[in-house]
Amino acid sequence: MRLMFLKKIQLTIGIWILGTLLLSAQPQALQLEQYLDLVKANHPLVRQANLLNSEADAYVLKARGGFDPKLEANFDQKSFDGKDYFSVGQTELKIPTWYGIELKAGYNWSEGVFLNPEEALPAAGQAILGLNVNLLQGMMIDQRRAALRQAQLLQQQNDQERRALINDILIGANETYWDWVYAYNRLQIYEEAYRLAVTRFDALRESYIQGYKAAVDTLESSIQMQNRFTALQEAQLKLETSRLKLSNYLWTSDDVPLELSPNVPAPVLGDAEIAPIPNTVFDSLRNQLFYQHPALLALNFKLDQLAVQNRLNREMLKPRLQLSYNFLADGWNFNGYQSSEQGDLRNILTENYKFGLQFSFPLFLRKERAEIALNDIKTQNTSFKLLQKRLSLQNKFGVHENTANTLVSQIEQYEAMVANYRALLAAENEKFRLGSSSLFLINSREQKLIEAQEKLLKTQSSFLKTRTALRAVAGLLAD
Repeated sequence: MRLMFLKKIQLTIGIWILGTLLLSAQPQALQLEQYLDLVKANHPLVRQANLLNSEADAYVLKARGGFDPKLEANFDQKSFDGKDYFSVGQTELKIPTWYGIELKAGYNWSEGVFLNPEEALPAAGQAILGLNVNLLQGMMIDQRRAALRQAQLLQQQNDQERRALINDILIGANETYWDWVYAYNRLQIYEEAYRLAVTRFDALRESYIQGYKAAVDTLESSIQMQNRFTALQEAQLKLETSRLKLSNYLWTSDDVPLELSPNVPAPVLGDAEIAPIPNTVFDSLRNQLFYQHPALLALNFKLDQLAVQNRLNREMLKPRLQLSYNFLADGWNFNGYQSSEQGDLRNILTENYKFGLQFSFPLFLRKERAEIALNDIKTQNTSFKLLQKRLSLQNKFGVHENTANTLVSQIEQYEAMVANYRALLAAENEKFRLGSSSLFLINSREQKLIEAQEKLLKTQSSFLKTRTALRAVAGLLAD
């Protein structure tokens, strides 16, 4: 109940955040944490992954059913030609236990003219208390105990698989988010560049009309304005494409897809905190990957299930020897003779009883040996998957670690380049104002500045994407 209540609160908060972003007159920037929370709360694949826990709980309930007490009752009666041939009734309650001992209690009665002598009972009927014990096969482990233990391990395996699936979904969501942020910030550059081109063209056209500038300057400015407009359209198209891709991850709790409004701004990449990641953080994430990554834990729990199955398969190599012992009563009286306590004990343990042994053993054990061989193959396959998955994650983490360190250095270089290009452009504008430069040089300086700004944005978004990807490789996004 508490978990359901917390989920409802999470969904309510998620919908409120999304509503604020989509409907507000002045919407705030969509932050990564808000976006991932919305994906975790409502995305259909995330909700499908959450079904794994419900599935595992059902398997545990099914396995516990193997230990449920069982009540049985039989009644047979025959009457023919006005005679009551026989009436035989049996009731029995069986209670399985974890240690392979089955307790039972029952009450039988019988009467009739043509009653089978083996079914003859005292006039008051007969109560029975007994037990069945496996002495060889099934003494240490049996199918019921193995099924329950495997179902409990499946609970843990499915929970880790759920986390791994959600983690993988959020990896894609993270990449899509930063692509959208980059496209949004890139559009701001080209909007500003186009605005400057329009302003310059208007100024040069006015100067040409007044006779201060040559027509060729106006023509060159017009061509530059057209180029900037084409680049602006391309930037708008990329932003629209990235926005729609981002919307693929947005859903309501009622399974209704949502589309992010074009009015929702992205964070400013220049305001993001970008700094070298300390080695202690890398070490912590690496340890998390090795020992707590959900995909690796899921495979380990799978190996534990196969180990339980292997133990059960080897138990099947033993002969089957079952002991059955039942205390018999006269009606409901188990004391029998009333002469003495010694007589009572003798009657209960040595006289008024029903005892049986059942033995079986397959001579070639082909089925049992085959089950062991098949389970060993499954264990080896799972072990190979575990080794490959661990190596893959380790190498992926190493790639992201090296990439993050390199990107920080590149960001510093691009920031310096942007500052230098901006200084060159300012100097060129001043020279143009004094008549010692040309429009061609200004456009060239400005284009270099735009390219440097674009590269800086791309590198910043790549770093932020990689920083989150490091947590994703460590399996932490689903938490």
